[in-house]
Amino acid sequence: MAVFKRANRKSKPWGFQYSYKVDGISKQKTSFYKTRKEAKAAEAEYLTSTGGSVKIDPVITFADWYDKWLHTYKIRSVSELTMTKYATSGTIIRNYFKDLKLIDLTRMVYQQFINNYIDDGYGHKHARQSVQKLHSHAHQAIMAAADEGLIRRDYAAHAELGGTAGRSEDTKFLEADQFEKLRDYVDQFANPQRIALMMVQTAIYSGARLGEIGGLTWEDIDEKKSTISIDKTFKYRFVIRGADGSWPDREEVFGPTKTPSSVRTIKVSPVLIASLHKLILADKIKAISNPYHLLFLGPTGLPIYSNGVNKELRRALKHLGIERPGFGFHGLRHTHGSYLLYKGLDIQYVSHRLGHENVGITTKIYTHLLDAMTQKQDEKALNVL
Repeated sequence: MAVFKRANRKSKPWGFQYSYKVDGISKQKTSFYKTRKEAKAAEAEYLTSTGGSVKIDPVITFADWYDKWLHTYKIRSVSELTMTKYATSGTIIRNYFKDLKLIDLTRMVYQQFINNYIDDGYGHKHARQSVQKLHSHAHQAIMAAADEGLIRRDYAAHAELGGTAGRSEDTKFLEADQFEKLRDYVDQFANPQRIALMMVQTAIYSGARLGEIGGLTWEDIDEKKSTISIDKTFKYRFVIRGADGSWPDREEVFGPTKTPSSVRTIKVSPVLIASLHKLILADKIKAISNPYHLLFLGPTGLPIYSNGVNKELRRALKHLGIERPGFGFHGLRHTHGSYLLYKGLDIQYVSHRLGHENVGITTKIYTHLLDAMTQKQDEKALNVL
C-alpha cells in the first residue's frame, strides 16, 4: 500500500496503490488523482474503513461469489435436495444482480434486492417464508465474504424482511372427515394401473415425503411385520436413464433422507401392505428393467414426480367434492400428522413417525391444532372442577 507520484504526468500524477488477492493470487489495484492531498485522502479512507487488511477483490461479481461459496462450503454438507434450493437462490441472485461487483454491494442495494423479491411491482409476489429462505442463503454467502475480508462488512445484517402471508392453514391440511373420505376412496380405487394414486395411498398411511416414497423398494416393505423402512430418497431431479433403458449407478439414483432422524421404520395399516403386495407382484410379472426394485415406476420408467401425483390427488378430491385450492401432495404428510394428533396420539410418537429432527418442529407445524386441543382440554377441566 503506497501513495506515489508518476513522473512526466500532468493528468492525475498522484496514485494510491493497495494489494488484494484473487483465488490466492496477489494482485494490485491503483487509483490516480490530481493532487497528493486527494491520494492521501484515499489512503486514509482505506485505512479507516479496512484497517489496511481487507483483501478486496474488485473483479468477482456477487453472483459468482455466491456460486463459489456454495460449491466450497455446502456441496458436501447438505442433501442434494437442499443443494437444489441453494442453487435456485443462486439463480435469483444472478438474475437480479447480474454483473454487480461484490465490492459494490451495500446495505441499501441488498435491501432493494429483498424488496424486489417481496414484490417486483409486476404482479410477482412472494410469501414471507420464501423471502426468509432466500435471505438466509444470500446472507450466509455475504457473511463468508466479510469473514474472508473480501468486503468491509456484512451488508445483509438487519435487512428488513417481509412478504405475503403465504398459504393459509386450510391449504395445508384436510379436515378429519375429509381425510377419512380420501382414505376410503384410495383404498377402493388404488391399483397397479394407477401408480400415482397408490403413492397418494402410501402418503396417507405413512406421512412420508414424496422423495422418500419415490425411493421405496420391494425390500423396504415387511409384509409380516406390516412395516415400511425409510432410509433413502429418490433423486428425482438427477436420474437420467440411458437411451437403451439402462440405469445409472446406485449412488446416482438414491440420496440420503432430509436429516439423519428421517431414517425410520414405521408401522402401517394392513390395508396398505396388501395394496403394495399386489403392486410388487405386478412389477415382477411385468419384468421391466428395474434393477433397484423401485416400487412406484410410472410410464416413463421412473417414479412419478410431483406433477403426476398432484394431478391424481386433485382428481380424487374433485370426485369427493372436497374443495381445497392449493392443497398438494405434501399436504398429505401434514394431514397425516394432524389426524394422529386429533385422534389423541402422543406428539413425541408423531414426531418420530414423521422423521422430524426434534419435537419442536412438530409443535411448530401443528400449533393451530395443538392450540385448539388445549382449548378443549381447558373446557373439560372447567367442567370437571
